Amino acid sequence: MPVISLFKFDKLPSVFEIAKTLNGQKLKDAWIVAKPSKYNKDEIFINYWYYEDVEESLNRVFSEEDGYEVVSFLKDNGKSRVLKRTYCFISLLTKTLEIYRGPDMKTEEIVSTFEEFLKVKFASVRIEPNQLQQIYSNHSTELKQVMFTNVEGLIFNILRGNFLENNEKFKQYLQKFPDCLRAISFRPKIRFLNNFNKYQVTLNGGKGTLRISSNSIFNWRPRYEIRQIVFIVAATLGLLQTLNR
Repeated sequence: MPVISLFKFDKLPSVFEIAKTLNGQKLKDAWIVAKPSKYNKDEIFINYWYYEDVEESLNRVFSEEDGYEVVSFLKDNGKSRVLKRTYCFISLLTKTLEIYRGPDMKTEEIVSTFEEFLKVKFASVRIEPNQLQQIYSNHSTELKQVMFTNVEGLIFNILRGNFLENNEKFKQYLQKFPDCLRAISFRPKIRFLNNFNKYQVTLNGGKGTLRISSNSIFNWRPRYEIRQIVFIVAATLGLLQTLNR
């Protein structure tokens, strides 16, 4: 499951107007397909299509040596670019933009493109340490992992364990370094589309990202679960908006 980068905004037009504005927009090496979500009336589903240099794309998958061989073969056969797609969602209820990739230059490009067409500013979501505590305290069945930053001279310090919220070392860290908590991994207290799959959620408060992982391989993208996690984050940050029906 890819990392999802979260952004927030103040105000946008209706779902129909957003989809109409974005759909069919073309850039130099990219284009946008946007439409109202079939499953949520307050949400816009966006596909951001773009071409990427084949070497850049494959270097993220293969080792340098293997990647060189594959790239050389493809380029010898006239394949210098690959077509990629990034999933995005805009929710008017949670006032969030979700981009299904981690923070990088391409994510910045997508955000900048949406800002240009929609005439709105998107800001990266930041979840403060006290808000991370609220989330795992109120919406978790088990805390599995935490990361503290700038503790005792270390850039970061990770603690792992079952029911970490009851761990004495974690409690000591939290009491001694309350402002250093940056990321949490927990089992969420939500409804699951597949009752046999129990996901683990990782929230990085500093980067404004979330990731959902599972012991089994996903047969589909867990949009139903992700939507609930984003709602929890938005509610904790006070982003939820009452919409006029």
